Amino acid sequence: MKIKKIWDYVFIAFCLTAMSFLLIGSIRRESPTYDEVTYAEYGYHFLINHDFRYDPFSPPLAKEIVALPALINKNVIYDRIIFWPRMMTVLFTLGLAALIYLFSKKLFGESAAKLSLLLFVFEPNLLANGHYADADLIFTFFYILSLFFFWLWRKKFTRKRIIIFSIITGLLLSTKITSIPFFIFPVIVLYALGIKRKRDLITYVFWKKRIWMFLAVAFIVSVTLWATYFFKFEPPLGYRFDQKRPAIALSKTNPLIKFALTVPIPLGSYISTIKQTFLYNYSNLYIKRSYILGMASDFGSPGYYFPLVFFIKTPLPLLMLFVPCLLITFKYVKKEKYILIPLLFIFLNVILSHVTLVNRYILPVYPLVIIYAGQIVNIRIVRKTILFLFLGFLLIWYIAGTLKAFPYFVSYMNEAAGGAGNRYKYLVDANYDWGQGLIALKKYEDNQGIRNLQLAYFGSIDPVKYGIAYEKIKNLAINDSKKTVALKFDKNHTIAISATCWYFCGYDRDPALNKYKPVTVVGGSILIFKKY
Repeated sequence: MKIKKIWDYVFIAFCLTAMSFLLIGSIRRESPTYDEVTYAEYGYHFLINHDFRYDPFSPPLAKEIVALPALINKNVIYDRIIFWPRMMTVLFTLGLAALIYLFSKKLFGESAAKLSLLLFVFEPNLLANGHYADADLIFTFFYILSLFFFWLWRKKFTRKRIIIFSIITGLLLSTKITSIPFFIFPVIVLYALGIKRKRDLITYVFWKKRIWMFLAVAFIVSVTLWATYFFKFEPPLGYRFDQKRPAIALSKTNPLIKFALTVPIPLGSYISTIKQTFLYNYSNLYIKRSYILGMASDFGSPGYYFPLVFFIKTPLPLLMLFVPCLLITFKYVKKEKYILIPLLFIFLNVILSHVTLVNRYILPVYPLVIIYAGQIVNIRIVRKTILFLFLGFLLIWYIAGTLKAFPYFVSYMNEAAGGAGNRYKYLVDANYDWGQGLIALKKYEDNQGIRNLQLAYFGSIDPVKYGIAYEKIKNLAINDSKKTVALKFDKNHTIAISATCWYFCGYDRDPALNKYKPVTVVGGSILIFKKY
């Protein structure tokens, strides 16, 4: 028994160590992505000035977490690889790995937990977002943690458990607004389904016993959430830098809007963020660039495209483990509703909204799929030998595919999308090209001895910072300090174009370029064109 326990600890330590090497290795080889520096800057302002105007679209906690190292030295935000803000996310990623093991073990047993942990460690979407100074992985950690404690304590919530669960849920709500439809709604459904006699839901006695528990949860969640705003009072429509927004004109004739603009209340900024997120997701007021399979749009994409994005970005072996569990075990195991119902709510939410199709928005799907897929080791329909051979084949395929994508996990697509030189035709932006390739581009420029490089970069970092010698052509870079010059595609020039710029700057329609294929792809997403 002791030997088995030691083996279990060795296996867990190996998995966490392997994941640490992959995450830190990616940090050292990738330039900051489009949002990272901005996220860390916003978080620093939140921590120092308690000024939440900088980001009206999301709550502050994740940004505050990644900005914590800046309290010691603000310059870490502007480091070439923003190492320390990224390491804050890495800590949450490793914590999530341990949580996946515990959750899976409680649901489906030790063997399933080991498989789930191994699947988690080598899942490319989690590895990609698991080392960026961004909100998505931190949000996913609190999401799974809240769901875990809800499942663990579902039969009996003591006072101590109510307090712990409410604090964790408050922290979850303070990371992303999508935690409301992703978590609160499915938990309500799961709670209702857990009641043995459904007719009790309409009785006075049932609600009398539980009303104080619900009020206590709501109070503790609200206080926790408000604490991330440093207990600041703000108007429900929030303070903004923009003094010409429509609400100001409407407030002159509408007393309710005037109240919402001028009267500070607790959680005023959070209420404003809910409003802004709703407008962004369900209206055409904001540009939401998206691209998939040759179709580009400035107003997001129809919801039915999201399953396609999920399919292209998810390793095929993981899908081949998940689907048999879905088909075979669902009718036998009641515990599975705690995984499948949250999955259903996440997919319904993104399908009904008009957000840009970015896979990181549904990052909590991957831990849920992994936990669910882990139970395949418990299936008894086929002989153990056949099952283990099948598992071994899929795991070798799975791990090899992930290691092949190292260190640019954000550019990962499965075999259905073809080879690395073909993937830019399917997805762009944070699904593929998020500005991570400048370090690789500098190395490529030096190794090839390139003297006349023209660059169209998508990102928020000035390429000059990395010592890249180039001429700037039309691009989507925020802080590129150079003047734009005309494209010169001849034998004397090498052209480097970020995949997102390829479509949204019109290079795919440029007759000088569109008949050529890139000679290589650098940094996972920068297309290189050259005439010989």
